[in-house]
Amino acid sequence: MRALLVFCLAGIGLLNACTDSTSPGLFRELAIHTLQDTTLSAFAVWGMPLDSLKLSSKPFFTIDDVTSYRWSTHEFTVSAAVDSQLAALKWVHGHTGGVPFVVVVDGEKIYLGAFWYAYSSLMPQVPYIDVILEPHKIRYSASSQWVDDKRSDPRIYQVLKSAGILIE
Repeated sequence: MRALLVFCLAGIGLLNACTDSTSPGLFRELAIHTLQDTTLSAFAVWGMPLDSLKLSSKPFFTIDDVTSYRWSTHEFTVSAAVDSQLAALKWVHGHTGGVPFVVVVDGEKIYLGAFWYAYSSLMPQVPYIDVILEPHKIRYSASSQWVDDKRSDPRIYQVLKSAGILIE
């Protein structure tokens, strides 16, 4: 009888561990952060280790601001507030080397990207969001086609799917 009780309690504990939202493998948070040092361009930080980049304390936007994300094209829609922030970037003559951002899942830096301006003569070597073109899309330059495409990281996929905004 005692062995049965121990077995049942162990089973209940295992079930709780599997459904606990803090269990490994269940990704819950996604954010795009700009850098703490706003004078740096994306071009200036391309070669830097991701871990060395200091992020702004407040994200530019989070998973809560994304209303849909099409996985095959990396096209996305966002809340009106974030849409306004992205639109405002159109009128700010940013670095021709792009404004760097980092995609973060559950506090882990996944990849470096850039808010980019179509008028730049430089080709981005990282995934980028062209702030002038619609619809919003995380693009990848043809010159970067042989580089590992971090946009398709499975952790990003899982958080988008868990949030119910993923279009496959």
